Amino acid sequence: METRMGQAAKRSERSVDAAPDWRSAVCPHDCADRCRLRACVAEGRLIALAGDPDHPVTQGFICRKIAELPARLNGPERLRRPLLRGGPKGSGEFRPIGWAEAIATIAQRWQAILATDGPYAILPFFGSGTEGLVQGHIAPKRFFNRLGSLQMIRTICTRAGRTGYRQTMGGSISPDPTAIGGCSLVVLWGVNPAATNIHQLPTLKEARARGAKLVVVNPVRIRGAEGADLVLQPKPGSDAALALGVMHALVRDGRHDADFVARATMGFEELARRLADYPPQRVAGLTGLTVAEIEAFARLYGEHRHSFISVGPGCQRHSNGGLTLRSIACLPGLTGALRFAGGGVYFPTSTIFPHDWHELEGEELRPTPAAGYNMIHLAHMLNGTGFPIRSLFVAQGNPASVLYNQSALRAGLGREDLFTVVHDLFLTDTARLADIVLPATSAFEQADLFFSYFVPALYRSQRIVAPPGEARSNRQLFGDLAQALGFGEACFAQDDDALIRELLAADHPAIRGLDRARLDAQGWAPVAAETTDRRFGPDRALPEDLRLRFADATLAAPEYLPPKESEEGSPDRFARYPLALVTPSGHSFLNSNYAGEAGLTAEEIRPTLYLHPDDAARRGVANGDRVTVFNDRGRFEVWAVVEARVKPGVAVAPGQWWSRHYPCGGNANMTTPDFVADLGGGSAFNSNLVEVRRADGI
Repeated sequence: METRMGQAAKRSERSVDAAPDWRSAVCPHDCADRCRLRACVAEGRLIALAGDPDHPVTQGFICRKIAELPARLNGPERLRRPLLRGGPKGSGEFRPIGWAEAIATIAQRWQAILATDGPYAILPFFGSGTEGLVQGHIAPKRFFNRLGSLQMIRTICTRAGRTGYRQTMGGSISPDPTAIGGCSLVVLWGVNPAATNIHQLPTLKEARARGAKLVVVNPVRIRGAEGADLVLQPKPGSDAALALGVMHALVRDGRHDADFVARATMGFEELARRLADYPPQRVAGLTGLTVAEIEAFARLYGEHRHSFISVGPGCQRHSNGGLTLRSIACLPGLTGALRFAGGGVYFPTSTIFPHDWHELEGEELRPTPAAGYNMIHLAHMLNGTGFPIRSLFVAQGNPASVLYNQSALRAGLGREDLFTVVHDLFLTDTARLADIVLPATSAFEQADLFFSYFVPALYRSQRIVAPPGEARSNRQLFGDLAQALGFGEACFAQDDDALIRELLAADHPAIRGLDRARLDAQGWAPVAAETTDRRFGPDRALPEDLRLRFADATLAAPEYLPPKESEEGSPDRFARYPLALVTPSGHSFLNSNYAGEAGLTAEEIRPTLYLHPDDAARRGVANGDRVTVFNDRGRFEVWAVVEARVKPGVAVAPGQWWSRHYPCGGNANMTTPDFVADLGGGSAFNSNLVEVRRADGI
């Protein structure tokens, strides 16, 4: 059978005359897998990507998203020169300018703002377009610390869940996800690995081949639920209630591991008192499940103590998201699943390999006290809440597509008095609202370091092709701006390799003991990360600081609080907007990444809304109808897909397409809220009630 690299090479050879040259590379995206790549270069261009067959996680296969990237990086939509706005904001009217003019203009505008309003008036926003430690984290943080700006606090993805998880587990300790082949029960809770973690699939298949039971918990019947032993579709945001109901049944029936609880946990008595409030009969009403389904889940979980629960981020993107992860993380503490290799709860928390490299981020350079803002509240910042914001700098992100409460955000982004600079590869929704757009390099056109939080490892990525046109990296751009603003610190003159050397020389716990020779020789090396079985496996009484916390003197036992927007949490609002809208990842997109790539948008066909047949019938909606989805925050239009795999009362809008693909120019985030979750200031956009009607004129 022909290898995937061979197939990719054949496709590539059709467009070039020179023989292809395969080089090592790394996928830069915010994805747990962190694929090790083989990059095909010919005539100085990146023409194909394939999975590294020798890498133990990548195993020679990659998702279609990254496989399609070379064509887009070489395509006509790639930005190659700086642009200056030439018409009204949002018109997309720009004219090319040189880098000297662009840097001088930015420096002049910022110097004027610094003189009148101070550095807090210049706001940085960074997404996860690249997860490089040098380009995506160290370089921008150094510059904006030296400038004295507010620093953006990353909260959008898993902040609530990882706060709840860490409170329970005492840190970012996690089961080894490559060891789940030996588990007798696998639970996919709010996660769809076929779309978001494809390199978990081989170990899932191994476990199933050995006879492991499979439970799927998701409001939507995902791909892969076929053949599961149990499929549960709870109401969105009711996951904590389900976990508490399962624990109630475990304790009621004596299916918990009393010895493990005694030696390795804290607060069982308080938890048991709390569980008395969550009998399956009550939990059935809270979750929309049947008592029989809850009892069946509890029975499976109690019988199969060597169990692995994979939790996706969607279920903690609710107003109760922190308590949701607290509740789920308690489950293996009752059964002792943490004793086994691969046992416990896996939540994709990047704090296993943290971004905070304080000694390298230039905090000592600040001319102002350190302060930050929650990235979820960008609309509030731009619309006058807090410090007056006069300028916005955006890189490796597209807030005009992915952030919430878009009506308010777009009003802020559209301010004519807001000087906006965007550094990106493409003219995104956000870039169209900028005053200056700067062409960025891709991860294959610069050197960097990347971490993986699926199987903890550090990767080194080399520049393998030159950037097209005049594209510059974050590190180059901030060096240019530092020089123009008169910052004389030597750190702003460092090149990529110097920054990498400095980072690798840092005394950071994430890289202590790193095999540098292995990193240099093969381009990646594992990093030390304690796994749950190493801590909890030995048959010994653990000290308090290493125990799982059901509760303690400062931490109450978990409980269920209904989502802020739900039938129980806001009955008056529910009467007006009775559908719970959730926005899971699309198979072809990564947030809004690739939502402008023709091949992948063609695969997704068009923006859609999935409805249960009963909900569609009540609204006179048929399959394929164009519908308006709305609440008092905003509205968007999509095409209906009527399918029974969606739970009644739930509407599902997968992926975040760019606005130009929607009939009325806005995606689901026109309706999403920007209030924060219960823990960590995390996002809560899945706590979102809407109504649906046939679009006008249809």
